Amino acid sequence: MEQDVARRWLEKGVHELSKQKPEWERRQNYLEGEQDLPFAPEGVNFEYLALQKMSLANVLELAMKAPIQRLQADGFRTGREGKADLTAWNEIWQPNMLDSRQVIVYQEMFVHGRGIMSVTPNLKNPKSPKIRPENAKRVWIEPDPEDPFSPLFAVKVLKVQAPAPSGLILPASFQPVGTEEVAYVYDHNTWMKFARAGGGMWNYRDAGDHNLDDIPFVNFDFNVDSDGKPRPAITKLMPQQDSINTIRFNTLLAMQFSAYRQRVFTGFDPVVRDRNGAPMVKVDSNGTPILDANGLQQPVLNSPGRIGVDRALIFPGVDTKVFDLPESNLDNYIKVLQQFLGDFFANAQIPPQYAMDKLANLSGDGMAGAESTFQSLVKDVQTAAGEGVEKVMRLANRARGESYEDVASEVIWADTEIRSFAQIVDGIQKLIASGMSRKDAWATLPGATPPKVDAWVTNSDKEREQADQAVREIADKVAFNA
Repeated sequence: MEQDVARRWLEKGVHELSKQKPEWERRQNYLEGEQDLPFAPEGVNFEYLALQKMSLANVLELAMKAPIQRLQADGFRTGREGKADLTAWNEIWQPNMLDSRQVIVYQEMFVHGRGIMSVTPNLKNPKSPKIRPENAKRVWIEPDPEDPFSPLFAVKVLKVQAPAPSGLILPASFQPVGTEEVAYVYDHNTWMKFARAGGGMWNYRDAGDHNLDDIPFVNFDFNVDSDGKPRPAITKLMPQQDSINTIRFNTLLAMQFSAYRQRVFTGFDPVVRDRNGAPMVKVDSNGTPILDANGLQQPVLNSPGRIGVDRALIFPGVDTKVFDLPESNLDNYIKVLQQFLGDFFANAQIPPQYAMDKLANLSGDGMAGAESTFQSLVKDVQTAAGEGVEKVMRLANRARGESYEDVASEVIWADTEIRSFAQIVDGIQKLIASGMSRKDAWATLPGATPPKVDAWVTNSDKEREQADQAVREIADKVAFNA
């Protein structure tokens, strides 16, 4: 890779990352509950502002995490052997702690449309290349203009602590102040490093080979169009989240100001007047009128009295009237909120039991029926994530020096569909009775991983051998005694 080409690609990547940053951060903020406050007129008091903040209810996080919680890779089936690959599991997957870290990539894929993993050789342990989730906010993968589903180059930008000034002898306790931007540009076999401080010019620092014959980043894309552009799942739900927050705000306002019956007085003149109808003013001990902050005389006021069951309220003035305003019907607010929540979760393809508490004591079949649409969503996400995981494993095999390109490998996903355990066991027994091997049938058990299945088969074979040995010993004794 020539340096001038790398610089051109670097500028392109930095520009694209800068362009996508505002929308990326807005989506992330909405996911974490930092959402726009419901509308309120300017100049409202502190009480209104407090209710605005209380009205936020982050249902988006539930909708975004529900399908991801059903994604768990439990192993890999290789094309070469047609069975679960223990080597890939033990030497690639587990050393990188991907049981827990895989969720990071799936979540970004679903929320932002794209999650990213990097694959690099591990010089300390060549058999276990490094696989890391990457933040799509900092990594740009440029599509090939002739094939938008293939990468042309990649740019990764991050901030690091600025190095100490060169040529100076500094004490060991010195800590450099400030940060600098470091950028890496990758093509299919090489990388080049640049750095800059304060948004200035990029300076060349280093270069090298990675020899993966591909970009060392794997994009996990969801909801891709024909131009290879992913579309975030959260975007269409953000306006609905705003509407739910607005309904909650209006409900809180109704609860605060009109949830109880209000007593109204009209025509009541509280000012005390003399025989001539002139207002009487407050005076001090010297008979001098007491002035308010505006320099005006303060009138003497009649008390409206205190309401009580044993008190009568009497108001001066022939036009005084007293009546009640009825309280607001909060049930209407709750019905509207429930309707909007139902629409929200229906559009998000989330089953009712995630949204409300109206489902109870359902059978396994009933729960499965309620989740049918949700399972379709999970399958779509699994398909998108599976393509990314399979490419990660292919690059990892290259990074560990294997020449075999296993393009037929596939992910073994954990079975997370709602079913009773009795249904699962019954299905497995029927599979074995139909001729399927115990190992393949047991692999469908929830939580089954390749090491677990191997241990189950080994233990089962040992117990079967011990039982057969015991039967043979008893048969020999019976034959001897006869």
